[in-house]
Amino acid sequence: MKFNIFANLALASQAFAASQSALQKRYPTGSFSLLAYGVSSGPVSVFYSDGLAYVGDASRWESGLVTTDVTFVFNNTHVIATATNKDYTFGDETFLYIRPTANKVLPVGFTGNNIDAPDDAVAGPFIFYGAYLMWEADSGLLSDSFRLKETNVSNIYQLYWDTSNLYPSGYLTPTIKSSI
Repeated sequence: MKFNIFANLALASQAFAASQSALQKRYPTGSFSLLAYGVSSGPVSVFYSDGLAYVGDASRWESGLVTTDVTFVFNNTHVIATATNKDYTFGDETFLYIRPTANKVLPVGFTGNNIDAPDDAVAGPFIFYGAYLMWEADSGLLSDSFRLKETNVSNIYQLYWDTSNLYPSGYLTPTIKSSI
């Protein structure tokens, strides 16, 4: 019986890997927003504050020195951010990054703009499967391990990347999608 369970798991793993190799990657064109689903009755925008990614209404977030809504473009597996607030200009290499460090839940942020990204930050390769934002590991496995944690402001959440795979308490599991 034990052998059958392991054999079935191995077959399921092979089938999953095979289905990913046939995955049709999508590369959006033009400007778009990133939206979080599953935390309110409708989609909620990802925004920038002092180099970190948050979800909610940026106008209600007063903790950051530089806080702005952002739009994104997709270029060469990178998700590039542009500030929508006319008072801020981001550099050309303001990429969304995740921190896929084993067994950790770490903040998602943005490179550039005189803010040092952590050493374990990676800005790609990202792909879109339909409208879903996913990260592709060196092994070819795709994941969308985004998490949200409430802040001290109602309906504002900080965005995290979870490689613990434990669904830690205190975090919500959103779906992050493009607006196009």
